[in-house]
Amino acid sequence: MIVHPVNMPVDKFLSERTNSNNKIVIIDDDKDLAETASWAVEEAGYEPVLIVEGFFKAIDDLVSEIPEDVYGVLCDHRLGKSSPASFYGSDLVAALYDRKIPALLETQFYDMDSDVSIRRYRHKIPVLLDRDNVDASTIESGMQTCLLELNGTVSSDRKPYRNIVRLVDISQESGEEVIDAIIPGWNPHKAVRLPSSLIHEWILDFQPMIGTRLIANVNSGAENPEDLYFTDFEIAPELEEIDGIS
Repeated sequence: MIVHPVNMPVDKFLSERTNSNNKIVIIDDDKDLAETASWAVEEAGYEPVLIVEGFFKAIDDLVSEIPEDVYGVLCDHRLGKSSPASFYGSDLVAALYDRKIPALLETQFYDMDSDVSIRRYRHKIPVLLDRDNVDASTIESGMQTCLLELNGTVSSDRKPYRNIVRLVDISQESGEEVIDAIIPGWNPHKAVRLPSSLIHEWILDFQPMIGTRLIANVNSGAENPEDLYFTDFEIAPELEEIDGIS
């Protein structure tokens, strides 16, 4: 487990972490793209380790292939096109988050993926990268962001606050029910899409209806919609009872 001593300065902690662990595992089902990413990893000063072959039905099977002395992981989101897994990269990154292993998630379908397939686990994905923006700088800064969050130093755009979430549309996307919602405390004019199943994790018998108001933990300091995450949903009380909620 990664431990950040309370009295150790952040810069010293990050430096000691880099000196003791220098491997970044790259997980991708496209060998050519993985090798391209390895150049950026090397430029950032780390040793790339590629996992591009084999097939992993269970997340734990893939996690077991990651070296114990790993510094972090760079994982593609859509792993199931040919290999190496039957699950999304977001599933893996969330599992690594629970294991205190820093992991960056990248996708070449940035706008499409962030709405539904990534949103479910966005609270456990500190850094989401557009594949076109993966370079030495974003890898290094992304790993530092992950390390700090795993050790309790959460950036302002990742801190959760109780917010009203108002449902404005219900539709289907790739066979899954999705909801468009307004978060007034974030942006009262821009809807954000999330899978209905995410709400059901917190409200089991929830029946979505346009106009329904919920309350959830939302990192409403995020600048971009793809960076928003939602947890701890509950039905909002009547309007006169919700003074103090954004």
